[in-house]
Formats: sequence, structure tokens, C-alpha cells
Amino acid sequence: MSLLRDPTGQRAGVLAVIRDITDRLHAENRLRTSEIRYRRLFEAAQDGVLLVDPGTCRITDANPFMTQLLDCSHEQLAGKVLSEIGLLKDEGASQEMIRRLKSEHHVRYDDLPLVSQGGRHQDVELVANLYDENGRSVIQCNIRDITKRKLAEENNNLLMAEVNHRSKNLLSVVQVVARQTARHTDPGTLVKRLCERIGCLAACQDLLVASQWQGVEVSDLVAAQLEHFKDLIGTRVLVNGPPARLNSAAAQGIGMALHELATNASKYGALSNHEGRVRILWNITRSPQTEFSMSWSEEGGPTVIPPSHHGFGRTVIGKIVEAALHGTAKVNYRESGLCWNLTAPAAFTLELNRA
Repeated sequence: MSLLRDPTGQRAGVLAVIRDITDRLHAENRLRTSEIRYRRLFEAAQDGVLLVDPGTCRITDANPFMTQLLDCSHEQLAGKVLSEIGLLKDEGASQEMIRRLKSEHHVRYDDLPLVSQGGRHQDVELVANLYDENGRSVIQCNIRDITKRKLAEENNNLLMAEVNHRSKNLLSVVQVVARQTARHTDPGTLVKRLCERIGCLAACQDLLVASQWQGVEVSDLVAAQLEHFKDLIGTRVLVNGPPARLNSAAAQGIGMALHELATNASKYGALSNHEGRVRILWNITRSPQTEFSMSWSEEGGPTVIPPSHHGFGRTVIGKIVEAALHGTAKVNYRESGLCWNLTAPAAFTLELNRA
């Protein structure tokens, strides 16, 4: 009689059991989905991942990227301690890492050397975390190959050092130019002449920066230093020579010399009238040793009278360019026009692998 009088209670119990089973199935499905998702991430990660038993310090699992880093199989990694694969220097270092993890739960090593079984040297970053998985402690080590990043940082440091070195050199040149210009120029024209010479250096600098300090083509340098006479190039200014890329020191030295020669020609020489012409030629000879030569010759201008004294411009086209190129510069004050000839070893002048 009691069973017949309590059908609602029976149905409620059955429904509760069904809900409990359904909830457990949903929970199991979520757990299974989570495990599948974790395994996919573990397998596809582009960092090495190791799971380590904190009790034995031995590897229990490794992802494919880790096996690639070390050039070995999963089986070869399983059961080994970190020092055996070269990740830490010895077992004592592994124990120290675990000791720190137990107190801090997170340990980071920013720069560790790692050598694969194939002998490939790498720099890696290790981040270790201590987790609790269903009452069981596990250490997860993420290992990232930072070889390229470290190389890029080293290159950046070298680049900054080189920029600093070049800046100091350029400022030294500016100091010399300013001092010598002041010594050989009257106060009325000092600022103008100094600005022109610094502008000449700036033009060389622009070319070097544009080429990422990989040298400057002679033709580009000539065009930059004779920018004020670009309408005359091809008619009264004749330019000819093979492709040749100057190194930075040579570009600055020759650039300053061309500027001084062009300035002199416009004031007193072939470019000071309407008939004179200038020829700018350069060449590379390879026997008996590779040499770079360049010449500036004028004709059709006023009769040349050798100067009674030499100013800073003469120093620029002589001693300064000689020092920059380890070469020899000669000036001939012919009546028909000034002639300047430069010869220098290619090793001190050209970017030989790009010439």
C-alpha cells in the first residue's frame, strides 16, 4: 500500500540518479575535452616542454619541439634528469631548482647553454613551474631557443658601438675642419665656408646611411658633391668611371676633396666662366696590386697662376685625403687648368667584395 501511495517519491529518486549520472558524464566530457586540448597545445607548442617528477628529478614527458631541440627521440629523454640532457650543469643544480620551486613555485633561467646530440650549440631560456595535478606535484619546464634573439642583441650592441665610434670620428673631422677653416679664412666668410664644408660631410653621411654603411658608389658621391653644378654634368662636367664602392673613410675624404675642387673651380677655375670644362675620371687597376685612382682635370678656364701660399683647401685635397685612403694625391697647377690625381691601395679605399 505504501509503494502505491508514493509514486512521486520514486520518480524523484530516479530523476536524481539520472541527473547525477548526466552531470558526471558532462564532467567527464569536459575533462576529456580539456585533456585533448592540453595535449594538442603540448604537441604543437613552439617551445620545448618537459614534465619532471619533483621526487626523482626525472623527465616523465617531453613534447616534439623538445626532441627537435636536442635531436633525440621521446624514448631517449624519458627517465633522464635535466643534467643528463645538458640543460643544467649537474644533479646539484637540479636539486637546487626543485628546492627553489618548493618555496617560490616559479624559477627562471634567462640564459643557459644547450648542445644537441648532433653538436648544435644553442642558447635557451628555461622557465620552471611547480603545479599540483589532482594531489600530485609535477614540474613543467618550458624551454625556449633564444639563439637568434641573443645574436640579434649582440648585433645591436655592436651596431651601437659602431655608431658611437663613427660619430666620434665624424665629430673629430668636424673639429679639424672648423679649426682649420677659422685659421685660413677671414672672419667675414668664416661661417659661410664652415657651413659649406660641414654640408659636404653631411652629404657623405646621407649616402652612407642610405647604404646602411655598406659603402658609397663613386658616381653617387660625385653627384652629391657637385649638386650645385648638376645642370652642367654631361656638358661642361664630364664624369666617367667603372662601378666602384668606396668605404666610409674613403667616401668622406674624397667627398671633401671634390667639394674643395668644385669650390675652387667655380671661383677661379674652369667653372668660373662659360667655356671651361672639368673631367672627373676614376679607375681600378689590378696589376701588380689592386689600386684605385681618380683624377680631376680642368681646361678652358682662366690662366692658372700657382698660389703663393696654401690654405686649408690645399690641405683637404692633399694631406687629408691621403691620410683617409693611405694614398698619394698630387696637384699640378698647369696654365691650362688645375689637375689633381689620386692613387690609393684598393684595400684602404674600396668595399672590395662589392666593387
